[in-house]
Amino acid sequence: MLQTTHWKQIWSLIALNAAIVISWIAYHNYQPQLLDQFNYNGYESFLHKAKLLILLIVPPLAGFLADRFYKPNDKRIPLITSGVSFTALVFMVVASTIGANPIFDLSLYLPVMLVIWLISMNLFYAPALAMLEKFVPRAQFAVVMGLYVLSTDLVYALEPAIVLLIEALGAPITFVFGGTIVLVTGIWFGQNFKSWSKLSDDQKKRFEPGEEVVVTGIQPLKIWGLAFLFGVVFAYLINILPNQIEQKLIRADIGDYTGEVIVSAFLLFTAFSAWVLSKRINENNIKIPFSYSLF
Repeated sequence: MLQTTHWKQIWSLIALNAAIVISWIAYHNYQPQLLDQFNYNGYESFLHKAKLLILLIVPPLAGFLADRFYKPNDKRIPLITSGVSFTALVFMVVASTIGANPIFDLSLYLPVMLVIWLISMNLFYAPALAMLEKFVPRAQFAVVMGLYVLSTDLVYALEPAIVLLIEALGAPITFVFGGTIVLVTGIWFGQNFKSWSKLSDDQKKRFEPGEEVVVTGIQPLKIWGLAFLFGVVFAYLINILPNQIEQKLIRADIGDYTGEVIVSAFLLFTAFSAWVLSKRINENNIKIPFSYSLF
């Protein structure tokens, strides 16, 4: 008999991830506009380099610290809580600064706030995602991960529509909305984690009674290599391919976001493909779906 899949915790984690993706979309859309509005164009190169450095260092470090300080039955998740709080705070401060009648004139510190925002967003993402495996029986993990990928890619596939929406809302409302959804989903996940931590060890188990867990040798080079490959492909899809489609590859014209719409269709196909593949993975045939997924 399979152990329980803790769906309440999983759905709150998926919602938190969706909020993060929407926040990234908002950031990428408004960062150039904010720098231009407050005459900080000279900081654009600095912020690009800072983002790359933060993405390289903070998520692995946050994951390591979360594993290092995590204790069984601990109801606290300090890295996630602090990351969510700082992210929501920065969103709200930026929103109060960029309006027509700003409550606080903190525009002088805008580049610093953006760097803090980048750090806080990446501070809780890796530890939160690592929690996923605690809520799922081993036999169901591929399906749940497929659902996670499906939801993530669906949000990215909707990026052109999200960009149009946030442009219609305007910068202040967008930043208030971004801070709100991060804070609400973060609190929701935190509360669900606390309720999970109160369960007995038998209720938390991810394995069937008597099932042996065999741990094979970890190969860091393969892990880092696949992570690097994934990052390169994803960055290419989101940042480069839309422009290439519009300029070189496809002579289509379906509006201002032609390249983004076509890439969204690719991501939509990828999302459902990942979901279908995840339902066909088991211990005996894992290499075949993995090969298809790489393709």
